[in-house]
Amino acid sequence: MAATPLKFQPGDTLAFRNATGATELWGIVERKRGGYLLRPFNGSDPRTWSDDEIDSAYGARRLNHFPCNVQGLSKNIADILEKTWDYWPEEARRHAERRAVYVAKVDALIDAYPVRMEAYAAAAEAVYTAHCEEWKAEDTELAIRRAAEDAVLRRRRKPRHSDAQPVSTSPVRKPSPYTIRSWYIPWSQYGRDIRLLIPHCHLRGNRQARYCRRWDDAPDTYKVMAAAVEDYYMRMPRKRRNYAYSKYKELCEDRKLPYVSFRSFRLFIDRNYTERAEFESRYGRRAAYLKYGIFERTTPPERPLEEVEVDHCLIDLIVVHPLTGRPLGRPWLTVILDRATRVILGAHLSFEVPSYASLQRALAHAFWKKDLSGINGLEHDWPCHGIPEWVFCDNGKELRSKSLRLTETMLNFAVVNLPRKTPWLKGAIERLFGSIGVQVFSHEEGAILSRTKDFYDPVARARLTLAEVSQKILKWIVDDYHETVHPTIKCRPIEKWRHLTELYPVRPVPDFDHIIRMTGEVIEQSISNVGVHYKGLLYSDRKVLEELRARRGGLKKKWIIRVDPYDYGEVWILDDHVGRWYVLPCTDQTISRNVSRYQHKVHLLIAKHNLPPGTPITVKHLEKAKALAEETVQVLFENGAATATAAKAARYAANGQPFSPLLNGAITADPQLPPQDTDSSPPSAPDLKTAALADALPPADGTSTPASSPGRPERQNFDDDIERMVEQWVNEMK
Repeated sequence: MAATPLKFQPGDTLAFRNATGATELWGIVERKRGGYLLRPFNGSDPRTWSDDEIDSAYGARRLNHFPCNVQGLSKNIADILEKTWDYWPEEARRHAERRAVYVAKVDALIDAYPVRMEAYAAAAEAVYTAHCEEWKAEDTELAIRRAAEDAVLRRRRKPRHSDAQPVSTSPVRKPSPYTIRSWYIPWSQYGRDIRLLIPHCHLRGNRQARYCRRWDDAPDTYKVMAAAVEDYYMRMPRKRRNYAYSKYKELCEDRKLPYVSFRSFRLFIDRNYTERAEFESRYGRRAAYLKYGIFERTTPPERPLEEVEVDHCLIDLIVVHPLTGRPLGRPWLTVILDRATRVILGAHLSFEVPSYASLQRALAHAFWKKDLSGINGLEHDWPCHGIPEWVFCDNGKELRSKSLRLTETMLNFAVVNLPRKTPWLKGAIERLFGSIGVQVFSHEEGAILSRTKDFYDPVARARLTLAEVSQKILKWIVDDYHETVHPTIKCRPIEKWRHLTELYPVRPVPDFDHIIRMTGEVIEQSISNVGVHYKGLLYSDRKVLEELRARRGGLKKKWIIRVDPYDYGEVWILDDHVGRWYVLPCTDQTISRNVSRYQHKVHLLIAKHNLPPGTPITVKHLEKAKALAEETVQVLFENGAATATAAKAARYAANGQPFSPLLNGAITADPQLPPQDTDSSPPSAPDLKTAALADALPPADGTSTPASSPGRPERQNFDDDIERMVEQWVNEMK
């Protein structure tokens, strides 16, 4: 396509950007046939640029046109042209617009007079006569408006029209021909830009430093002033500027240096320190980043399971025991959310505080297909499952564990631990927790809301059991959340899931056994001549372990073992030579089958503190400790005096039951709470050991505060819980 010639004047400047981003300046000499003769500013020979070359650079946005010779610009004119028209104050723009009327009149009359000064004088007379009264009225109106604005700023009463004083304005004078010439010459030479008519009021005043500056290490008044500002003004606790100024004067007097006025001191602060710099100096870089930073909205991923978010939430609802109706406290909810479709992939609800055990159950629920056929009251299915590519989470201990790292390696996904205190980086799941709290929990009896603590007791009004709460969340997910148009993706999440999974099929788990085996807790253990020892338990399979020990280095090697944190009845050992996992059953099933990590730790502590120091713990001791713990939990569910105590027992009773049944491979587990015989009479008061266990079990929410208190407590380390339990146990036994 033929290029349309562009119009330039001799003396104009063209700036071309090359492929590397560097800018080359060329001056226009004259118009040639089919192009322009351009002279480069670097001193090289001029050459002719065709219209096609110039048009190509113009279309590619690599050409900037300056209607003047930028090499001949003075510094003042260059500074004015660098700034946009809106930068200048209203009064300066008003003067420039009036000057533009004068120079335009000169352009119209300049050919009619043989001498230019006569044209300048004629233009001054004609424009002044035509616009004098109009400009006087404009000045009066502007002065009245400015006076009213000043009165509002100074908090003064606006004067009435009857007693208002006349507003004085500067008179509109007719400019001399020499003044008009000073406007017309630079305006006509440098592109006739109206900005060249801006009054140079901004150049008034002395721009030099009043006192001598020292460029070496010797102090001067300006260095002392900067030190006083940073030490006495920009620190915490915050102090006033006059206090920092008094310290500055004292420092100058001690060093016999001159000091500036308080007004100059304030101007020094305003010109050299931004508000962000002040705030950062007082409150830190992170606080300044959160207050003054700009946060961009990220683009949602294109594929399902490309990015998912994981987080835990202590729900704002008190649940009760299914048989006795005793309040148990607030359970924890773990959710895995897909960013592209906004569907919920998996969840886990229990009294287990956030740990790798709850995370592992949530991952298992997200990886495998759900079976909702046996659940009444649901209108839709939950077809969301698969292995993600990226998992975004916070910096909890379970989310930085070696077990999760090995899981991501074996199942080929990546975990991204986001910086601390940055909830907006996983805002989708934070918003989801808010929606669940409002749409599911806020209308139920036992809801914990900040506005209800003075006249509503959520513990006394609690009615829902853990299973009922799980059922309500499940129904909300599949029948409400997935089937409602999401404001971000502008469609239903389940509809988006079905559409994207047709384009990008999800990656499945190799087999169902991988769900627990590949997500279980990782340990490294050697093989002894009797089997594998772990937490006081023995795991053995003679045929498998003999083969592994017989290999070169097998006796001293640390083998990778996977443990289900909710079932110590068996573990899996990895044969890294052939790439297979082998099951090692526990030799003592009575104390390990369906026993969680937390429960086993409690059993060990009970047995340890019921034996003399140095006595080895046997299977019989653990069986008695397990029976004592289960008996204590049963008593607490019926006769516990405090809700926090029942919450401790509920955490002990957590068994890792999945949030919803999994298709053809449900994780076997007992009911979430041990069965009770409602017809039998209440058991007798517990003995000393039972009472001690009631106080020793840590709370369900990971803190020592009552479970009915609102807010989200900090997650606690599992080992810290056990250590506190040991200390409480020892004190009770003493």
